[in-house]
Amino acid sequence: MEGFNNILKQFSAEDIEKLKVLLSIIPSQDQKEVITLRVFAEEYSNLIKENRSAAYHKSVIASLKHLTDYFGCQKPIHSLGLKDVESFISHLQRKVVKGYRVYVKTLKAAFNKAIDWRYVKENYFLKVKLPKKQQVNPAYINEKQLTLICEYIDVATARDFVVTAFYTGMRLNELVNLTWRNVNLNTRIITVGDEEFTTKGRNQRYIPICDEVALILTFYQREKEKIIPIGNNYVFSKPNGEKYTGDYFSKAFKKACRAAETDKSIHFHSLRHSFASNLAQKGVSLYTIKELLGHSSISTTEIYSHLNLDSLKEAIKVFDQPHLNPLPIKEKASI
Repeated sequence: MEGFNNILKQFSAEDIEKLKVLLSIIPSQDQKEVITLRVFAEEYSNLIKENRSAAYHKSVIASLKHLTDYFGCQKPIHSLGLKDVESFISHLQRKVVKGYRVYVKTLKAAFNKAIDWRYVKENYFLKVKLPKKQQVNPAYINEKQLTLICEYIDVATARDFVVTAFYTGMRLNELVNLTWRNVNLNTRIITVGDEEFTTKGRNQRYIPICDEVALILTFYQREKEKIIPIGNNYVFSKPNGEKYTGDYFSKAFKKACRAAETDKSIHFHSLRHSFASNLAQKGVSLYTIKELLGHSSISTTEIYSHLNLDSLKEAIKVFDQPHLNPLPIKEKASI
């Protein structure tokens, strides 16, 4: 024992710390190899790339990069404890003030998968409670503002794309990938999602076509039949039949919004909010709006509930009814 102590005295504090790390990563009986954060990040990112949207994959990559930048790529994933995760989330709150919640949410899902893969025994991201976020009503525009914005969109296809988004509530990616086989002008129904295009919620939904959109789609159908037979080609496409990128329409819309001097918080997804907001203001039930938007839960749709003020106004009217015993009005005290 004395000889062992003499050996330890020859090591510096840094050497002993390194030895502790080496000992901590010796494989246990239920873990045959040490999985580093780098390995996990690569495996999980590849899984998401094959099974989820490009936008979500991009978010996963960014979230995992924050994680590996903070702890180092070679840190064993099983060595992360609750204190480590709490420290990391505090770091995120300071570094990414507005977006840290998205990263934490993404990492919660990632570490659930790490449990499935038996890389970790517990998901400590689930134990950290974030401060409650102030709920802000989504920004939206009305029909008059839509008309003004469209005056600053020079390309007709981009202008029609924006109008269609406003009156259907379709997501940018859904509209970019809309094909003619999912548009029925006879029944005036758009089918969103099929075996070739997967929606965000993995559920197929149907959107009735209003007069404004019917005019646009009828014109496009007639024009494209002169060039390309209607089949599986894209509704909003380039002259050669190829689809545009979502970024093309998004930038065109944002540029027009700046020119029209609209609220700076308005962006392309605001058209989807506008669709729901305008329906809510006109008395359409939240459950109907939920189906049109394709929300999996009514709680998501409830952000538009404040826009239908009729029931709230009716409730306040009880104060306008004559009182049986009116409250006496105090006379001003004489000076």
